[in-house]
Amino acid sequence: MAEHSKFFSLNILLFLLLLTIPLKELRAVNSLDVVVNEIAWMGTETSYYDEWIELYNNNDFPVVLSGWKLKVAGKSLKINLSKEIPAKGFYLLERTDESTLPEFTANQIYNGALSNQGERLELYDNYGNLIDFVDCSVGWFAGDNKTKQTMERKNSKNSGTKINWQTSLRPNGTPGAQNSSGIQLKQESEPKPFENELSQKESKKELAAINEYFPEKLPFNSLLIAFLMAMLSSIIILFLKKEIQKDI
Repeated sequence: MAEHSKFFSLNILLFLLLLTIPLKELRAVNSLDVVVNEIAWMGTETSYYDEWIELYNNNDFPVVLSGWKLKVAGKSLKINLSKEIPAKGFYLLERTDESTLPEFTANQIYNGALSNQGERLELYDNYGNLIDFVDCSVGWFAGDNKTKQTMERKNSKNSGTKINWQTSLRPNGTPGAQNSSGIQLKQESEPKPFENELSQKESKKELAAINEYFPEKLPFNSLLIAFLMAMLSSIIILFLKKEIQKDI
C-alpha cells in the first residue's frame, strides 16, 4: 500500500510540473506564424554593406526563437536566432554591427552578405520545421539598389511569393515598424481576359508549391504533452482499480 501511494504521489507531482511550464513554450508555432517581413538586400543610403533583415510575429503571444535558424539556401550563411520576438512584434537582424542602422537597436547581429542577384531565404523553428521561405533565387522580387528602397512584404499572413512583395515607399525602408504602402506602379491598360486566366493558373501553381513545403502536421510538443497526459491518466485509473479490488 505504501509503495502504491508513493508511486501515485510521484505521478501527481509530474502532472503539477507540467502545469508549471510557461504557456508560450507549449503553444504550437505553425507555418507563417513568424515570417521574413522586410529585406534590405541592397544596404542603406550610407553603405551597401549595411544590410538588414526584419522578422514579424503574427501571433498574439511572444515566440522564443532559441534554436531557430534563418538560412540562405546554397550558401554557408546561417543565422542561429536567439532571444524572443514579441506578440505582433518585430525582430531586427543587422549585418556585422550596430552601425548598420544607428538609430535602431538590433535584436541580433549577424555576419555574411546577401547577393544583389537574389537569394532564397528559409526560416526554420527549433524542431527543424520550415515556417517561412522567400524564394528570390533568380532575382529579388522588389527593392531598388540605386535608391536603397527595401523589399517589403505586403501582407504578413500571406505566403512569401512574388505577388506579396513590394518596393518600400522611401529609401531605407521601415525597420522595426509597419511596412509602407509601397510605390504605386502605373497600369497602362486593363488586363485582358487571357492575362487574367494566366494569372489564376500561376496563383494555383504557387498555392500547390506552398502546400508542398508546408504539410499539415501536429507539432512535436503537442504530441509529447498528449502522450504524458494519457500515460498519467492510465496510471491513475490502474491505481484506483487496485485500491477498489483491495477493499472488495
